[in-house]
This record gives sequence, C-alpha cells and structure tokens, in this order.
Amino acid sequence: MALLKHQLEILAEITKSRDEPLKMLSFGYPDLLVESSVIEKLFGPAVTGHFQTREDSTEILNWHGFSDRLSEVIDSDHFFSAINVEAVYVDIVKSRNVERLVDLNEPLPDDLIGQFDFVLDPGTIEHCCNIGQALKNIAAALKPDGRVCHSSPLSMFNHGFYNINPTLFVDFYGQNNFEIEFLAATTGDRFQPNLISVPETERFTIDPEASTLFVARRNEISPLIWPIQSKYLQNPTLKSE
Repeated sequence: MALLKHQLEILAEITKSRDEPLKMLSFGYPDLLVESSVIEKLFGPAVTGHFQTREDSTEILNWHGFSDRLSEVIDSDHFFSAINVEAVYVDIVKSRNVERLVDLNEPLPDDLIGQFDFVLDPGTIEHCCNIGQALKNIAAALKPDGRVCHSSPLSMFNHGFYNINPTLFVDFYGQNNFEIEFLAATTGDRFQPNLISVPETERFTIDPEASTLFVARRNEISPLIWPIQSKYLQNPTLKSE
C-alpha cells in the first residue's frame, strides 16, 4: 500500500477547504513514496517541519522497489496529523505496528460504520478475496458527503488476487447513490506516472503495470446493493445489429 503523487493531489484538494479535522479510514497503512518537495508544493512549507523519517526506510523502499528513487520514507501517520487528518488504519496484518486488525473480507465492525469523511484504498482491496464485501465496507464506513479514493491495479498480473476494471467502481458506486467525481488510469513509471483517461464501461486496452485512480462521494446513507454490470443493463438482449 502506497501514497504517490496523484493520490496526494486528491487528498490536498479535499483537505484545503476544511477547517475541522478530516476523519480518514485507510485500508492498510499507506507508505508515503514521494520526495518532501512534492508534499511541500501540495500542502505548504509549514507541513515539512512535522516530518519524521522512518527508521525502517530502507526495508520499506526495498519492498516497494523504490530504493533507487528515494533515500528515506516520511512517516505517514505524522504527515496526516500535520495536515489535520485523523487517520485510522485497518488491515489483516500489523505491518507498520499501528494498524487495527480487521478482516476486510468480513463485514466491518459496527464502531467503524458511518464514521468517516474519507476512506483511502491505497492498493488493498485487490488483496481481499471477498472483494465485494471489501467495497461494501468502504461505502458503509463513510458519512453522507464522505469520499472514497481508490488506487487499484488495472494490469498488474499476480500483484493481488484481482486486477480491477473501472466498470466495477462505476457500477458499484453509481448504483449505490454515490456521485463519481474522478476516474483515470496511471501508466508508466510508478514514481512519476502518466495520468490518462479511460472509459467508464467500454472495452479498452492499456499498457502493463497500469492502475485505476477513482474518487466518488456518498450522497446519503442508503442500503447497499450488489450492482449489475452496465453492459447487461444497457443491452439486456446481449445482441448487436
């Protein structure tokens, strides 16, 4: 799980107009894999005074394959505090020793439901075998007007259990009374990726190692349903002239 430049741009846009703390639930602990200059540009120079470098930076960078791009890892938890984000991390393991152990294949614990302004999926749900329940957990955790941001593999074979097509996000959130605010794909160098447009439901091709970047806002609390894929709603006869 990682936080890269384009995800930070989304977070900066969400936090810049808020006076009160942003309550965030993160599916997994997101390692901050950018240079400090990127954070300073997005969040201002005052934030950098609160940075703490992780003692296990070398091991984290080796794990992500970024040892040739960065020399240290800024601790994400201190960074979130500096930008007025109150973060809770849930995962199946305590990889960074601050996570609450929660099996995201199962329904979310009651005390996490409807509590958050923002849910961050920095590359976690593809590792959940019961991915549909993981999506319902994200939606259920949000308050009205809360937002979710996914960064998920689109063409990363054997990275997780799944590569995730845009239509899953579009159909799940669209049919559960969310407003889709952003959809794109990242390709190329993960450290400095290209941001490209992708269709919501139509077929397309893309380079290997691409990811989907997606943001949606919850309009109101309502029962969550399993979506029907758009291709069956748009053409239930499954015929073409």
